Amino acid sequence: MVCAIRLEDLLPQLAAVRVDRVEASGDLLRITARTRDDAAAVCPGCGTESDWVHSRYVRHVADEAVGGRAVVIDLSVRRLYCENSGSATSVALGAASLMARV
Repeated sequence: MVCAIRLEDLLPQLAAVRVDRVEASGDLLRITARTRDDAAAVCPGCGTESDWVHSRYVRHVADEAVGGRAVVIDLSVRRLYCENSGSATSVALGAASLMARV
């Protein structure tokens, strides 16, 4: 059976995320995802939108169990330069809003 519901329709706050892999083994569900390269981020210091990539790093998020399995999300997050030279913040996180609890 194929699910016709898109992830961003079901959970709109995850529209900036691309799921690369889902692995279910034993008592663990591991989701490997990354922030989409085509999604701009907003600088928390000045509100300027940016898509100028500084670097990437991986956040490991452990969450509640799903179907009796522990859930681990490995999320590769972009760090973006703020393009406003007058901003007090030089780097914006590409997924800061994704890390908040839904």
